[in-house]
Amino acid sequence: MAPPFVALLTIAAFATSPPTPNKYELKFDRMIDELTLSPEAVECIDSTKQRKLFRGVSAGTADPQIRNAFSIVYRDLAPIRVAGDLLFGQLSAVASEASERASGGALVTTDPDALAASRLLFDYFDGDGSGGLDREELLGSPELMALVRNDGDGTDGAEAVVDRFMELADENGDGVISFVEFANATATQPQLRSVDDALTTALISATSGSDPKKKRGAFGLRKSPEERFEAMLEQCLEWEQSMGCGPDDASDTADVKEDEECAVDVQLLEREQEGEAGEDDGRLLQVLKGSLVGARCEPVVEALKMCYLDYSPLRLGGDIIFKLLTRVVKTQIPK
Repeated sequence: MAPPFVALLTIAAFATSPPTPNKYELKFDRMIDELTLSPEAVECIDSTKQRKLFRGVSAGTADPQIRNAFSIVYRDLAPIRVAGDLLFGQLSAVASEASERASGGALVTTDPDALAASRLLFDYFDGDGSGGLDREELLGSPELMALVRNDGDGTDGAEAVVDRFMELADENGDGVISFVEFANATATQPQLRSVDDALTTALISATSGSDPKKKRGAFGLRKSPEERFEAMLEQCLEWEQSMGCGPDDASDTADVKEDEECAVDVQLLEREQEGEAGEDDGRLLQVLKGSLVGARCEPVVEALKMCYLDYSPLRLGGDIIFKLLTRVVKTQIPK
C-alpha cells in the first residue's frame, strides 16, 4: 500500500540485489535478517503493537514485490532511512529476546495456532497490559477463575484455587505468570485447553464483527491520521482496479476484462527492455506495484497503519510517497 509502505520499510524490507548493491541495500538486508521472526517467536512478544509490526514484517518480506518496494524507499529517501534506523534500534532487542524465548526450550508447544489462541486470551486477561498475570488479576476475573479451576478443587475458595494455579504455572516463582508460562500451562492441562478453546472462540466472535466508529472532528477541517491512511488505502485499491492490476481471484471483476494486462506491469516491462528500470521513474513504478500488492495483504496493512498513526516522521514520509505515486499514476500510466 503506497503511503504506509514508507512506515513498514523501517521494519520490513527486501533488497532486490542489483549486480553491485549499495551500502543501504546491504544494511537493509541485515535488518531483515534480525527482524524476521517465526510465528511462535512473534507470539512471545509482550507488546501488542510490536507483535503487529513483526507480523507485518513476515508478511511483507514473503512477497518479492512488496519487499522490493520497501527496499527502494529505504534506499532513496534519507529522512525515512533515519526514522527507520531509529525504529530498528528499538525492535532489534525485542526480536532477539523473542527468538530466545521461542527457541530456548521454554515453550512446551510451538504450534502457531495454539500459541495465537493463548496469546489472545492472555492479552484479554492482562488488564494492565504489564505482560504478566498476578494474583489480583486472577482473582478479579471470573472468566480466568473458570479457566484455572479444575475438578479437584471442589468447593475450595478462590484464593486457594489461585494459589494452586500459581504454584503450577509460575515456573520461576516470581509471583507473576508470563505469557510463556501461561501458554505452557494451557498446553499441558486438558481442562485448561478445553476452556481455552471455548473462550478463544467467544472472544474472536465478539471482536470480529465490531466496527468501531471513527473519531472525526478532532483535527478540525484537516482529516485525522487514521482518516488519511484509510483514504490512501482506498485510493490504492481504486488504482488497482482502474489499471487492471487486481488479483486473479478478486471477487469484484465486473469492470475488469479477462485479457486485460496490468498497466503497471506493462510499463515496467517496457522500462526493463529499454534499460531504464533503475531510473527514478522506473523505481517509482516498482514501488507502485509493491504498494498495490501490499494493499491486499492484511498483516502488512495493519502494521503500516500502526506505524503511520504512531510515528510522525514515518507519517510525513508516507504522505510524500503517496504524492509521488499519485504523480506516477497520472504521468506514467496511459489512460
